[in-house]
Amino acid sequence: MMKWLIFLLLGGLIFITLQTPAVMVEKTQASYAAMKVTAEEEGKTRVIDRFSITAPIDAYMKRIDLSAGDTVKKGQTIIVLEPVPSSVLDPSSRSQAEAVLGASQEMENIIEEISEAAKAELDLANISYTRADELHKKKHIAEHELDVTKANKRRAEAIYRASQFGWVFSKYLTQMSHSALDYENVRHTDQDSRIFKISSTTTGKVLNLADKSERLVKAGELLMEVGDVKQLEVEVEVLSKIAVKLRPDMPVELHDWGGEQFLQGKIKTIESSGFMKVSALGVEEQRVKVIVSIHLHSGLPPHKIGDGFRIEARFILWQADKVLQIPNSALFIDKLTENKKQWSVYVIDDGRLKKRAVKIGHKNNLMAEVLEGLVENEVLVSYLSNDLEEDLKVEIR
Repeated sequence: MMKWLIFLLLGGLIFITLQTPAVMVEKTQASYAAMKVTAEEEGKTRVIDRFSITAPIDAYMKRIDLSAGDTVKKGQTIIVLEPVPSSVLDPSSRSQAEAVLGASQEMENIIEEISEAAKAELDLANISYTRADELHKKKHIAEHELDVTKANKRRAEAIYRASQFGWVFSKYLTQMSHSALDYENVRHTDQDSRIFKISSTTTGKVLNLADKSERLVKAGELLMEVGDVKQLEVEVEVLSKIAVKLRPDMPVELHDWGGEQFLQGKIKTIESSGFMKVSALGVEEQRVKVIVSIHLHSGLPPHKIGDGFRIEARFILWQADKVLQIPNSALFIDKLTENKKQWSVYVIDDGRLKKRAVKIGHKNNLMAEVLEGLVENEVLVSYLSNDLEEDLKVEIR
């Protein structure tokens, strides 16, 4: 009897020793809920209608009385340009200019006298030719004498024309000399009719000023940018692999702009040309600019956000109100078939694990849509570990 008791005791101890302890696991379950698939990128606001004001000509710009952020009205004069002033003459240059002016004035007087003499000679040559022509017609003089008077007439005309050209040239020299002396400080003349005023083409705010100081400007140089900060859109640079999934009018959630509420928007434009950008980690990325319009009913306070402000854009690639879904932490890749991933899960059935293949649809950062393989409220293992296997006894933590 004692022997049998010992055998029973040893058998019990062996049975207890051979029993595998249950593995502690986290649980989750398949459930129906709303689901979104999104992509987030950082963007910045920009004024929709931005007006860049440039210098139309080489000119001298008066000091601008505006600053960035000031309000301007349509038609308001914002920039005043004046003709480029002449160089200021030093004493030596001024003396030379005065001497040239005096010489040119004397030359003008001399050439004017020469021109008057040439005019008298021309009048006399015309009279002589007319008289000789009448006498030749009456056969009172020979052909040779008529030719001589005609040649004298042409010579007198040439001399008179040359004197006229010389007189015009001397007046031009005189005007140049006057300009060098009298026009060097034209920018200080308050009533100069050649002042050019630039007016604002819109009502809004000054977004940017290149330099408000009085200075010389070149034609085409950017002087100021003006726009209505109440009319904003968002410029977002997205990865090209995300851009191919976007389409116009797709909804966008705008957040992390400094306010508590989300702003609603939609895709306005997807640019067709991409560009390369180096990320903060030094990785070259191909990106595409996407323009997002902000809904007017978003409740955006116009005084709190302006041009060039940072904002986060969440593009809603897909959404549904009721989807059977499970956490991504419950999924694992069982095998690859025909270059496709075969997803599987561990279902907890009566305290043991049962591996089951599932068909997955959309996925976001946290959840995955289940198309086949599970029903609502089935309990699964979450946060999988390498020691889990088929038919393993588990205990829910």
